Parts: sequence; structure tokens; C-alpha cells
Amino acid sequence: MPRLCGLKAISHVWSHYERIEEGDDGWWKVRCSHCHLVLCYNARETGTKSLMRHVERCLERNLVKPIRIE
Repeated sequence: MPRLCGLKAISHVWSHYERIEEGDDGWWKVRCSHCHLVLCYNARETGTKSLMRHVERCLERNLVKPIRIE
């Protein structure tokens, strides 16, 4: 459940990311805390949906490890 901060809801997805730096154009670089991939984010243009999709795929890849049978 997202927290409310003023009138905007804060997404739970931010618990999976670390903000690195903000560019002059308003785009943020964020790092996934699971795979350390750096992604670009702009709240006005992209929202958090792409960050949510990455976390879902990232967690699936990290939880399901292939088993080698020799």
C-alpha cells in the first residue's frame, strides 16, 4: 500500500531502488538494489510503471535459479 505524502502517493517500488543523480533535463538515474542495473526515470514522462516491471522481472530471475544436473 503506497504512503501518502501531501496529495501524491509514494510508490512501494522505491524500496527497490537507490537514486544516484539528477540530470539537468530532469531525468534521474536510479540503481536497482537487486541486480545493480542503472535505469533512467522521469516522473512527468514515464512514471514508475517501467521501474515496477523491471523489479518484477528482476526478482523472478533472481529467485528462480537454473539447476545443473550432471
